[in-house]
Amino acid sequence: MSFVADVRQWKSVAEFTAHLAVHNPAIAPWAHGVVLHHTWAPTMGQWRGAMTMRSMQRYYQRLGWDRGPHLFIAVGAQNPDDDGIWQMTPLNERGIHAGTANSWAWGIEVVGNYDVQSWSPAMADMVRGATLALMNWRGIGVSRLTLIGHREVPSPKTCPGRLIDMNIVRRLFAEAQGMQ
Repeated sequence: MSFVADVRQWKSVAEFTAHLAVHNPAIAPWAHGVVLHHTWAPTMGQWRGAMTMRSMQRYYQRLGWDRGPHLFIAVGAQNPDDDGIWQMTPLNERGIHAGTANSWAWGIEVVGNYDVQSWSPAMADMVRGATLALMNWRGIGVSRLTLIGHREVPSPKTCPGRLIDMNIVRRLFAEAQGMQ
């Protein structure tokens, strides 16, 4: 089975936003929101950038998937060159990441286990920036219907982690979107 992937890395939200700006948002007409996840494993200490992306692809293939989530956010890797916004599934393609939400939402994996720790300030900035870049590109406002955690699909998963309060995330992201 072939796997739909286009692995890319953007070191910053500005680079990612510039990438989006050269593409017509109509290439992803199905996308009406974002589902946030956490990898649980690998953790940031285990993250090795492109090598980890290839490992994640093999993992999804073993599950029988022909694609995976769209983005992986990594901040605080042992090698700073491995930090950034990593793409697995092209943003114009539906991904596999959250059951029924696959039909309408991009999947963003935040690298780490956020059942045991909160996002660092740098991670929170990168997650907010990448999420809002996508949502703004498609003209999507932050709401309870457009920005959800995987556990809200509903799912037995804890994504984006027990220590991440999605109501606070939505409020902060909506405030940031209103200031842009």
